[in-house]
Amino acid sequence: MDRSDLGRITAFTDGVMAVAITLLVLNLDVPKVNPDELGSVLVDLLPSILAYLLSFALVGRFWIVHHALFQTLRGFDRALMSMNLFFLATIAIVPFATELYDRYTDAALAVAVFGFVMSLAALAHWGMTAYTLHRGFVHEHHRRVTEPFGSPVALGLTLIFLLSVPIAFVSVLAAQALWVLTIVLRYPVRRLSGRASSS
Repeated sequence: MDRSDLGRITAFTDGVMAVAITLLVLNLDVPKVNPDELGSVLVDLLPSILAYLLSFALVGRFWIVHHALFQTLRGFDRALMSMNLFFLATIAIVPFATELYDRYTDAALAVAVFGFVMSLAALAHWGMTAYTLHRGFVHEHHRRVTEPFGSPVALGLTLIFLLSVPIAFVSVLAAQALWVLTIVLRYPVRRLSGRASSS
């Protein structure tokens, strides 16, 4: 494997994720109102801002863990490249899912679509991590750090997003709470999965 090839993969990935994050902010339109109405209009924009912040936090987190994974690699193959492309396809559609969720925040279907897109992205990245560990592409001195992200415990956290899809049709608020839960629980779950992989 040529390190420049791996560099091209990460550079392409960084570019796609940067574009996706940039497109998220385009969903926020600057209001055109009288100055005395600006305060109330900005309050009305709060759901849109929260949708942007949630998506930014999730995509940003995907970028961090993806960068950390590819920094540990000593090899790759076509299968990993294909998995990475699928991961990027899910990231590229996040702006659409976010705008859909923003426009129809109380609609179960819009919430389910957002949860499904995020579950695919999370599952794709978990799959890449598990695959690289299985194929021995991760440097031995990085395996202990990488293994928690490809562990069954990490997969369970990933499946919380998938669980939010059917739950959205029962309670939109409960589905949204599950999304926040994935962010809150990520660090303690990572420590738990790290202990499990080292035992």
